[in-house]
Amino acid sequence: MVLESDSLMLVDYISSPGRGIFEFHALVSIIKSMLVLHSNFELKFVRRQASMTAHTLATTAYSCARYHVFEMCPLCIEHILINDIS
Repeated sequence: MVLESDSLMLVDYISSPGRGIFEFHALVSIIKSMLVLHSNFELKFVRRQASMTAHTLATTAYSCARYHVFEMCPLCIEHILINDIS
């Protein structure tokens, strides 16, 4: 499994054992505990320009007026993911 992020800070944070900003560290701890369950993963930094999915999702998130959690795949990236799979 390959996990890609356009946030170099997040990739570095997940890859290191360090501590930092409390709220951010708490979120990263949750991510790390989930990744421990899957030993065959690789975490990679990909520039936003190289990942249309990340770019579109970031643009959509930026336009949201408040905090939002997507429970399902957002429609704005569904067609991009389908193209990536095929």
